[in-house]
Amino acid sequence: MIRDLTVDDLRDVKYVFFNSFTGEEALRTYPVISQIITKSPQIMSLCLGWEQEKRIVGAIAFTPAFFDIFSVISAYILASLAVHNTYQKNGITINLINKAKKDLSDKGIDALLVYGDPSYYGKYGFEVELGKHFIPPYKLQYEFGWQALMLSSTQIENAKFHFTCVEALSDATLW
Repeated sequence: MIRDLTVDDLRDVKYVFFNSFTGEEALRTYPVISQIITKSPQIMSLCLGWEQEKRIVGAIAFTPAFFDIFSVISAYILASLAVHNTYQKNGITINLINKAKKDLSDKGIDALLVYGDPSYYGKYGFEVELGKHFIPPYKLQYEFGWQALMLSSTQIENAKFHFTCVEALSDATLW
């Protein structure tokens, strides 16, 4: 079952992250989702969890990208995603992403952005070429990993959209 995550879920979310990633990667990524969940109402994030057997076994968080006031585009960044090792390859990721796509599309959001493996996120509709229209706030360590997915029919043609992000993602080492 998919539901909104709250601060009451942080222990389960931590368990998911430390059983999805290497220790080093979990130490880098868990604080991001923890801060996003904690500040969710103030920063207008979307934090969803997959609950199974009364525990969160998958978690995803999207945060807004902040564009110039005159911008014609809106977007959210897929900031964190993890599914506990035991529950991987059971459709949890696709269900979390599809629920987020629907919820954000219903709110009128134009695009989703992600920084990650194109062969992985490409399965969910993210495209490297489309990502080139959205200029992140920090230099990317791996430019090929920056991707986007359009939720609306907004035409972006040759436009370049610079943006800033929430505090949890305002760390150049994450990029």
